[in-house]
Amino acid sequence: MASRIQPVTEDTTSDAGVKERLAQARDGWWNDTQMFGVIGRVPALLNSVVPVFESFFGGGRIEPHIFEMMRLKTGQINDCAY
Repeated sequence: MASRIQPVTEDTTSDAGVKERLAQARDGWWNDTQMFGVIGRVPALLNSVVPVFESFFGGGRIEPHIFEMMRLKTGQINDCAY
């Protein structure tokens, strides 16, 4: 099943801030652009929520396997293809 909401990508957005956040998601600690791409459909929301995610999930505060289980469960709850 494909996602119901198509994420923006670095190629499909003209917003420089969204492009930067997507590059950070791709290359940084998050290592996943899909969720950020969906949130990036509303650039102000992406720019406000990423620092919150960083404070909760960055810096190794949550063990990687627990973090991945959280992402999978969130995808299941939201009925997305992640």
